[in-house]
Amino acid sequence: MENLSGNSYDDREFSKITSDYMMYLLIMRPKLMSQVAGIGTIRFRDTLAEAERFFKGKHIKNLRDMKRASKTILSVSNDYEPMYVKGNRSKSVLFDASMLAKELQRLEDNNSRNGHGKWRVLSKVWVELLCYAASQCKAMEHVAQLSRGGELLSFVWLLMAHFGLSDQFEIDKGEPRAILVAGE
Repeated sequence: MENLSGNSYDDREFSKITSDYMMYLLIMRPKLMSQVAGIGTIRFRDTLAEAERFFKGKHIKNLRDMKRASKTILSVSNDYEPMYVKGNRSKSVLFDASMLAKELQRLEDNNSRNGHGKWRVLSKVWVELLCYAASQCKAMEHVAQLSRGGELLSFVWLLMAHFGLSDQFEIDKGEPRAILVAGE
């Protein structure tokens, strides 16, 4: 992948940039991330609170100790669904993140070329998530963003509309309104 200045991005860097952008949208532009505005913010707050409790319980006070925090997340038992442990009031995705981290670790171990396979999968997943988020947002939100210069998400939405990749733009054949009859 190349950026406008001709520098190439690897899959890891692309994934990080896209991840940061999606987090920005989740926090700063929640209406663009969901038709039910605010659910992303609730998930973020619940996940942050659960992560703080989890790491505090494991005596990890400084989240800059990423290696130790990562190992702790990977050591979590995924034998029980979170609903059975904490009920379904919390919208935290920390448990899901732990399961995903383990799957990515397994992918990296199976494809040990410096983790290139893992980052290739992640970069494709981020593109899919970006497209999904673009298609789930209300059209008027995108139009409002485009009138102010636009977000990347709105340009993705516009491209998807142009190429017919969104069900928001599906046109049913339906019944013909008029029939042309040629005379003899």
